[in-house]
This record gives sequence, C-alpha cells and structure tokens, in this order.
Amino acid sequence: MRNEALEQAARLLVEQLLRTRKDELFVITDDTQSAPEVTRAILDAAAAAGAQPPAVRVPAPRGVAAETDRELPAPLLGGILAQADIWVELNARWLLYSGPYYHAKKTNPKLRHMCLTGVSAETLIRCVGQINYPVMRRFSERLRDKIAAADTVRMTAPCGDTVTFRNVPGRPLSCKLGDADVPGTHLFVGQIGWTPALETINGTICIDGSIAPDLGILQEAIHIEVKNGAAVSLYGGNAAQAFQRWLEQFGHPQMLRIAHTGIGFNPGARRMGDILQDQRIWGSTTWGFGSISAAMMPPDGAQAPSHSDAVALRTSVFLDERPLWVEGELADPDLKKDGEILKQSKF
Repeated sequence: MRNEALEQAARLLVEQLLRTRKDELFVITDDTQSAPEVTRAILDAAAAAGAQPPAVRVPAPRGVAAETDRELPAPLLGGILAQADIWVELNARWLLYSGPYYHAKKTNPKLRHMCLTGVSAETLIRCVGQINYPVMRRFSERLRDKIAAADTVRMTAPCGDTVTFRNVPGRPLSCKLGDADVPGTHLFVGQIGWTPALETINGTICIDGSIAPDLGILQEAIHIEVKNGAAVSLYGGNAAQAFQRWLEQFGHPQMLRIAHTGIGFNPGARRMGDILQDQRIWGSTTWGFGSISAAMMPPDGAQAPSHSDAVALRTSVFLDERPLWVEGELADPDLKKDGEILKQSKF
C-alpha cells in the first residue's frame, strides 16, 4: 500500500532541502535495522529528480561511529562516499564519526551529507514533511543568536538537578535550517547544538528521555554528576548502571566527557526511541558524550571510540539568568509568537 505522506516527505527532502540536480551521484546508505520503506521512498524520489541513486546496505554492526570500522568494509564505504555529491545516511547503527565519515569529509569537500540515522517513516513525515520552514528558519536563527550571545547557561530539571556552564565566544553552533544544498553535514531542523567551555560544566544532569545507541526510551531517570566537563558519578537504578558500563567499556577517558549540549524544538517530534526525533522534542535538551566533531569544536574536535546522545525532557534553560524555556515551555517573549505558530501546525 502506498504511503503518500512518506512519498511527499521524501520528495521534499530530495527536491527542496537537498536541491538534488540531474546526474548527481546520490548515495544512500542503510543497514539491516533501517526502515526499508524509507530507503525506497528516498531512492524513488532521487531517481525522479534525475540523480544517480545507488543504495548501499550493510549488516547492522554491534557498535556505532568509530566502532563500525571493525565490522564494516570501511575502505569501500569511504571510497564510495569520496565520489558522491549527496549522501543520505539512514543507518540505524550510525556511520557519523566513523572512518568512512572522516575520510569523506577530508577528501570530498563538495559532499552534502544528510544524517538521518535510523529514521522511521513516521519520523520523516512528522519532522521533515510537516514543518513550516519559513517560520522554523526565523525562529531557529533568533534562538541561535540568543544562545551565542549568552555568557552563562543554567539548565534545571523538574526533579531539581541543575547544571551550569559558560559558552565560548565565537565557537560554532549547529543550527540546521533545512537548507541542505551546500556542502557539510545536515540534520533535521528543530535543534541547536553546541560545545560549551568544557571545563566549566558542573552540576548534575537528569536524563529522563532516551539514550542512544543502546538504552532507548528510559523508564527511570539517570542522574549524572559532572565536574569540570567529565561525568564522575551516575546513579538512579539499573539504567544508570547500564549507561555507565556502556561508557566505561571503551576504556577511553573521552567517553566520560561531555561532547556537546543542545536544545530541541521540532513541533512534530515525539519520544519514540529514535534519537534524531527524541533530541528534537520541544523543550528538551541533549547531552553528548564521547567524540566531538571538528565542526563543533574547531580546529580538530576530540576523537573517541564512540559517541552517545542522552535526552532530558521538560528542561528549564536560563541564558545569563534570563528564562528561555521553563519546564519545557517557551518563556522568552521575543520567541513566543513564532513558537506558537510552529506548535499550531497539525501533526
């Protein structure tokens, strides 16, 4: 049975966001845990746009990021991506921060990489196909500018956990506006991510949404005590113990260090255990651990064996002690009008 909403979202992605042109090499990668109907829809849309759309499916590896290099044909994947004009990554066990990813970034400056790791049909429809892009772009740019201008940031969870840090003036913020027609790595709209001054991150982070790659939706909160940018204690039950084991199994200090934070505001996002969607839930925050890309922390980032993203829901965010979000609801008066327009869309 045809899924017209999925087909429409795929066409929007291919034609309007990626601006695919005739005869471009449009590479799709996925794995055996990816949603085949999404691969097919994007493949068909790319072909209809006149591109050359090979699809490369691999067995889903056990790990993600740099871990995949041990199980997948990394030189082959890197060689293919080095030639591509467009790469749509649908791998549930993501290649982001892997050997092929870094090889492609280094050798193929023209590459437009759309990172949609593990995306489901529902997520593509809700978080790509049903977005008011003109309002989202305006809202995102205003929010980005407010974050960039702030010196201090405080985030508080409903349970009372609080973490504070300082920003680094001039350090890049990842703010995707839906314009994926220029070289670089692109993701869904509805999130701003950045790497603060790592040594200034102190306090306790409450993670109650989901964790990727392996824990998924959380049934109990995990509390992470952070000192000078590194996790020194995790507590909160079985999930906390499992996350700590996952981080420590690599035997690498960077895996226990903060990589980035972020704020989510995609009105179509719902908690599904799909990390791309979960970390864009309205009023959520995300904390990354492990590898840091050079784009987030120039010039070299920070290498690590893997990377994890952990989502906190209903966060209160204060920029220089001015409220931005309060328990997941937008509080900044300059952003409220556009925020209401975005949330009024039918999802």
